[in-house]
Amino acid sequence: MMQHPIRFRLILFAALMLALTAPAAQSLAQITSPYDVRLAYVWQNTVTLADANGVPLEQTGPSFSTGQGGRLVWSADGSRLFIAQDNALYETGGQGGPAVQVPGAFGRTITFTHDTGVLYYLETTAPQEEEPGIVSFPLREANMLLLSGGTGKLAGYFGRYASGTTRANLTFAAALYARDGGLLGPGRPNLWPSYGSNLFGTCCFPDPGLGIFTLGTESYSVWDAAFLPGAAATNATQTYLAGPTTGGVIRIIDLITGGTRDYAIQIAGGLGTIERIAWSPDDTMLYFISRYDPTTPLQLNVNTSFPVDTSSANVTLYRLNLVTGTIDKLAWRADVYGVSSLAATEEHVFATVVDSNAALINAFNNQVVAASLPSSDPLLAPYIPQTHLWRVAVDGSSVMDVRDDVWGLVTRPIR
Repeated sequence: MMQHPIRFRLILFAALMLALTAPAAQSLAQITSPYDVRLAYVWQNTVTLADANGVPLEQTGPSFSTGQGGRLVWSADGSRLFIAQDNALYETGGQGGPAVQVPGAFGRTITFTHDTGVLYYLETTAPQEEEPGIVSFPLREANMLLLSGGTGKLAGYFGRYASGTTRANLTFAAALYARDGGLLGPGRPNLWPSYGSNLFGTCCFPDPGLGIFTLGTESYSVWDAAFLPGAAATNATQTYLAGPTTGGVIRIIDLITGGTRDYAIQIAGGLGTIERIAWSPDDTMLYFISRYDPTTPLQLNVNTSFPVDTSSANVTLYRLNLVTGTIDKLAWRADVYGVSSLAATEEHVFATVVDSNAALINAFNNQVVAASLPSSDPLLAPYIPQTHLWRVAVDGSSVMDVRDDVWGLVTRPIR
């Protein structure tokens, strides 16, 4: 079975999650036009298609079990949606229809050529040691018209990953974040296609760096050591890749020519740490989330039987005009664990916001629950954080949570 480079063991007890997230029956709107579907996300543990306002239109499946993560990927023309789980790949249409499983086993680090004819993925069951403490993973190639199960053709070896980073024991807020966006800081490793014979991707997890793999020569190298791929995103046509750097700028890479352009962001009080980036559908704007010190820092005052993540931050949503270079603050919210995914339509910017572990930490500190309880104990059910679909108008005029129990946001590319 092909696994993701970071295979998270999400220790969330199924009964606890069901107690909090079992949804009431809700009717969905109908898909009446090819242009109705603008978003996809996981809601109620099921892949869901939604309109430009975030309203659910159809639940196509597949479903996710408690603690299971995945990645949603649109084809470049928006006609197909692929759902990558650790042990399976599914496909549904851009206008809905039940998701069907694609033959084979691929893992979650996937990308497609621009015609969606070839799938590339990392196989992490057979790492190759490059030097003490550093491994790379097989990069495999699969023709989407000839899939019959099994593994794809070996194209070479990709990345420089630290040994021992392929597993993490995560609970509560960290587990909810990991099923979508990976670990705070490095994010989840990525692959991106170019318009030539190269693939770009996270080179040095968990360290910064953008790697490049040349398919014809099977050669790999670090292309940009300062790039931070965890927050990076491509535009709808996958011609540009935008991400922050260790030097404090936002760098846009032309995936056709390899050229770059840097935007130095001047914000009163500093830029903070960029956590997520999303492109506007017309490629004129970048939206990004920056993390700042929390208003109310969390501190655990007792020794617990499992690690409790005390991370939290105030997050701010900014809009960068790529034509003029101007930047606007659109919205902010305090004391959250993080934003695990970000997407934009013409009218709104959407974020998956994961609440912090404040309720759990306060319960332990105030001895409401015993510190000796394991993470799976049903008594901890009320303290599992929630995720929210945060919707912000592109001009900042409207800000609201429109749905809970949502993650995995991706915008459908429509031109």
